[in-house]
Amino acid sequence: MADRSSDTSGAGRLPNLVIAGVGKAGTTSLFWYLSQHPDVCAASVKEPRYFRLPDDDPGASLPPLAGYARHFEHCGAERYVMEASPQYFKGRTRTIEAIRRTLSDPRVILMFRDPVAKMWSEYRFKRSHMTIPDDVDFDAFVARCERVRDEGRPRTGEDADYFTLAGGTYAGIVEGWLDAFGDAIHVYFFEDMVAEPTPFVAGVCRWLGIDDDVTSTFSYSVENRTEGFRSGTLQRVAIAANREGGALRNRRRLKAPLRRFYYAINRSRRPETMSAETRARLSAWFTPSNEALGTILRERGYEHLPSWCG
Repeated sequence: MADRSSDTSGAGRLPNLVIAGVGKAGTTSLFWYLSQHPDVCAASVKEPRYFRLPDDDPGASLPPLAGYARHFEHCGAERYVMEASPQYFKGRTRTIEAIRRTLSDPRVILMFRDPVAKMWSEYRFKRSHMTIPDDVDFDAFVARCERVRDEGRPRTGEDADYFTLAGGTYAGIVEGWLDAFGDAIHVYFFEDMVAEPTPFVAGVCRWLGIDDDVTSTFSYSVENRTEGFRSGTLQRVAIAANREGGALRNRRRLKAPLRRFYYAINRSRRPETMSAETRARLSAWFTPSNEALGTILRERGYEHLPSWCG
């Protein structure tokens, strides 16, 4: 039976620019920066997640295309229609094939970040969203992630938040993306964007073939920043307002001033730190994958890689 989700007739404009990953590597900020370009129309939601198809579930299929297409109904004649779903990167072969089958010659962007810093950010995100117990510090979190990995536990139930180590091993996945999209895919790094956001975004625009002069007028606020909190009750209210279907979901311009006020009254004054021992252990764990990633990218012409990348 034909997959009706891949029938693009009558769907209107669909994305031809996809930020496909990875999580906690600046995809939200890049999405916002590029959305300010007059030649880019951003999806009505930042993460449609339409093409998220797990390789370990061959029976999974895409939902009807009409629901996905509604996120781009407002787009007109802009050169690029853009979406960003960092979950796609881990989808591997089936996700890649679904994107190629459904979208017409898309450009694809991958954002990578030092896996140790990425894991720290993910831990703080989970803490801020109250999905792991308050008494689980970073050392305990890493130890449980290692135990889940070593024991081969399924990604379900109480262990679901502890599958974080694998998310920082990019080398085993990136080649499939690079092979599939060739010159239409580019890898960028979180560290470069944070260090110099304006020239970074200008470089992305040049790769896309659109005017880079306008990037000097963009707002470069930091998006999706994770902060600790003092009051759990206030934090639960904020989480509910920002989740899918919540009052503030996808209302970025309204959220910005409210976020500043919220942080002023509920940001934690207790500093969180990563122990030197845990940092060293994580660095050792990620080093083989980082070195392999560096080799892969250099063989494909990438230069000036970050220091953590082999």
